[in-house]
Amino acid sequence: MIKSGRIVLAICGGLAFLPTAGASTVFTFNMDACSGSCGASPFGTVSLAQTGAGGAGTFVTVTEMLAANERFAGTGAGDALEFNVAGPITIGNITAGFGVGPAPDTASAFGTFLESVSCTACQGGNANNPVGPLSFTVSSASGVTVADFTVNAGGYYFATDIVGNNGNTGNVGARGSGQNPTPEPATLALTGLGLLGLGAFGRRLQKSK
Repeated sequence: MIKSGRIVLAICGGLAFLPTAGASTVFTFNMDACSGSCGASPFGTVSLAQTGAGGAGTFVTVTEMLAANERFAGTGAGDALEFNVAGPITIGNITAGFGVGPAPDTASAFGTFLESVSCTACQGGNANNPVGPLSFTVSSASGVTVADFTVNAGGYYFATDIVGNNGNTGNVGARGSGQNPTPEPATLALTGLGLLGLGAFGRRLQKSK
């Protein structure tokens, strides 16, 4: 019985630590470079969700969510989202009202980024500008992973041009300290399976005494 329990534990425990087929990371916009400030931070988030385990066919879905009472701006000081991924890459499946922006692109105080997505429907700080969310995919022939998103020379992962919750406009940014790893469902499921195996082994061990 003990030997059988050890086998179950070994199998389930091993499954719990298998690499996942994807990864997810959330970055927070908490750096303010707006004219006169854009109000209360945080100003929104950028979520990166990886599909695939790496290599060809792996891509990342980027989703930008602004905070309440904010909207995207078209002031010319930046774009809807600037980011760094070493190319060549393909940006696709972009939310209506947005399009592929300049590459490279500069976001005022946050410096230059390799890639960008622009708000084609934005006019200055107009009240009718889109509020989001903005979503698109980033892919390449060799595959793109969450780890391929890196900081620019100033240490920023992302920047965005917004109308803040106080009506002011300008760029807000996300540094590396704003990232929070999020477990994938597959990771949670496999971890649970490993714990179940541990519980089964414990019960068998008690019965053998």
